[in-house]
Amino acid sequence: MAQEDWRDTDRMTAEGNPRRPEGEAGRAMLARMNESHARLVDWGLSHIALHARDTVLDIGCGGGNTLARMAERVTEGHLVGIDYAETSVEASRAFNAALIAAGRMEILHGSVENLPFVDGHFDAVVTVESFYFWPNPEECLKEVARVVKKGGTFLLLAEIYGRDDLPDSIREKIVGYALTNPTPDEFERLFRAAGFSTVETYFKDGEYWIAVRGVH
Repeated sequence: MAQEDWRDTDRMTAEGNPRRPEGEAGRAMLARMNESHARLVDWGLSHIALHARDTVLDIGCGGGNTLARMAERVTEGHLVGIDYAETSVEASRAFNAALIAAGRMEILHGSVENLPFVDGHFDAVVTVESFYFWPNPEECLKEVARVVKKGGTFLLLAEIYGRDDLPDSIREKIVGYALTNPTPDEFERLFRAAGFSTVETYFKDGEYWIAVRGVH
């Protein structure tokens, strides 16, 4: 499934620039990703406990679908999305306009390298399909750990990870987009070095998906 999805969306992805979506092509790609990542998000969010009054951050919030799905569980708390692409911020705000108007959510322009939040601010942090593009992943993960409460959770979701049986077509994308694509062991080392005391990995049968959950 992952191989087919990548092949079918090659043109749209290239035009939209997944590293930093821009313009009409970027907006079209983000809308497509809201749909194409829906199954990954549903599966991934099953591996994290979200409570009604939690404060939750989505890093690289893209088109906004993950925030909307989490809002179904975080009904009395506050959700924050952040993305360094202005087109993504605009798309996510439009997708979640009603939740923003209700005061339940805000979408910010910013980078994972320097998150504009105090230490220990969030009960949970998630990122979906964005880690591939993070600059200096080790330091960025430390920044994520900084804003997670003691006992809080960080969940990383990705459609691919480092494994020997990835098809050549996907390997070409990894090289072409200069993606950071760790193995499960490398993910665990990165998470523990960042300060997460417990690290668990989950895999979806029939897919190349990974969910990495770290508890601070």
